[in-house]
Amino acid sequence: MVLGLGLVGLSVVLHMVHYAMFHDMHHLMIFLVADIAFVPLEVFFVSLVLEKLIERQEEEKVDKKINMLVGLFYQEFGNELLAMFVAVDKTITIGDKHLLMTFFWEKQEYKLLRNKIANHSHDIDLNKIDIPKLSKMLSDHQMMITNLISNPILHEKEAFSEVLMSTFHLMDELRSRNLETLTEEDIEHLEIDFKRVYQHLSLEWVDYMEQLQKSYPYLFYTAVKNNPYDKRKLSVIESELIMSYQG
Repeated sequence: MVLGLGLVGLSVVLHMVHYAMFHDMHHLMIFLVADIAFVPLEVFFVSLVLEKLIERQEEEKVDKKINMLVGLFYQEFGNELLAMFVAVDKTITIGDKHLLMTFFWEKQEYKLLRNKIANHSHDIDLNKIDIPKLSKMLSDHQMMITNLISNPILHEKEAFSEVLMSTFHLMDELRSRNLETLTEEDIEHLEIDFKRVYQHLSLEWVDYMEQLQKSYPYLFYTAVKNNPYDKRKLSVIESELIMSYQG
């Protein structure tokens, strides 16, 4: 308030000096009215245009931080967890071209893959999973999962929050049971929890890979090489990747 009054007072003084020097009220009023007329435009540019630019920059910073945290999750154990599910998937089609990523992929390919995974049944054979091993893996990463869940910046990304919450719930369910003597009821209940994690994990994985390709091609190379949906020989995958990367 004081600063505003001071600036207005300074403006009045400067206009008085101008009049005292040139004694030309006509031109003085022309410039004054012109300046006042330009004020709404200044307000528009400052409050709308510049504000939007600053807001967009802040959003980009937040998105980058979120993508880094999502990447940390998948690199630490999310990819391994997804690979365990894919390995026991009852209905997945091995060799499906929609699952084989390259450096040539664009938005359309990711959209097709996203739709394919969204419509996939995600039926897994629980009897083929080493449940005690999986339970230990989740327990070993409990601190990380808890820290990610409590990170307020990730609340902006609802899909990834679902991955974390469903994974945490599965960990809690496994911890509350005797994994060596699971009953039929236990298995039926756990199948629902496993399927929920698998669905969220695989869908978010598509977004993660798309962002990785845009921002970190060298990390994308390794991620594609370890694509859990690609069951071809590693030498074949690497040969194709090198060709597409160089191209």
